[in-house]
Parts: sequence; C-alpha cells; structure tokens
Amino acid sequence: MNRRLPAKRGFTLVEVVIGMAILTGITLAMASTFLVASKSLSNEARIIAADTAISHASFSLTRDLASATTPPTGTVAAASTLTLSYGSPAVTVVYSIDASQALVRTVNGSAEVAARGITSVVITAAGCYTTAIIQPSATGASAVTLNVGNRPGGCL
Repeated sequence: MNRRLPAKRGFTLVEVVIGMAILTGITLAMASTFLVASKSLSNEARIIAADTAISHASFSLTRDLASATTPPTGTVAAASTLTLSYGSPAVTVVYSIDASQALVRTVNGSAEVAARGITSVVITAAGCYTTAIIQPSATGASAVTLNVGNRPGGCL
C-alpha cells in the first residue's frame, strides 16, 4: 500500500523574508511619525515655557519701572544687577539673574523669583519711557520688548 505523507503546511523562507521586509517598512514609517510628533511637542513646550517666563517677568518689571523715581538703565544678566527705587518710604528693588537662569527680584533685602528661564533683561530710558527687552532662555524663543511709561501724569 502506498501511504501518502500529509502535506506540510507553513511559510517558505521567501515568504518570511517578504513579510519581515513589509513589517520593517511599516515600523520605520510609524517611528518617523512618532519622532516628528515628539519634536513638535518638545518645541511647543519650550515656547510655552518662554511665554510663561516673559509673562511673569513683565508683570513685576512693568510695575517697578512705571513706579521708579528715576528711570533706570542697564543690563540684568548673570554677572550684573539693576537697582531702582520708588515710593515713600523708599522701596529699593534689585533685579539679578542667578545660576539657574531665574530672574530674582529683591525688595528691601527680601529675595523672590520673579520669573524662571530668563537669560537677560536690557533696560534703557528715553524721556518719559523705559524700554525693557527680555530674553528668555528657551531655545528658539525670541526676545520681547516692553515699553513702559514711567510718569503717571504723562510726559512734561
């Protein structure tokens, strides 16, 4: 009697190689999509951080510059400070940037962080207006210019 061997079922080596090539192509396409999305989210997070830093810095700077007895000028950076005063009795405010790139506002000897993620603040005065240019430390973030009128009654 002739016995028939059962037919072997399965994939040939060629079919497996073709399947793996297709799977690799799909995996690479998905990985590149996730990489692009991750970079976009990272850039967006940096922009949000820079906007937040500038918002916090502009709040205290605007208030202090508008109230200053004499319009201050100078640069606040890692190695320099800016001092201004206002009010009666006199309030002395010193701005500095610490090693962690935080804008520190010291009022009559009491320090507080006004904003985080600031590289420098350049302050100039002309007439009745003070201009502050705030440079955030986030990569790709652009500087913001604040124009502050420092005479409540207007320019005389």
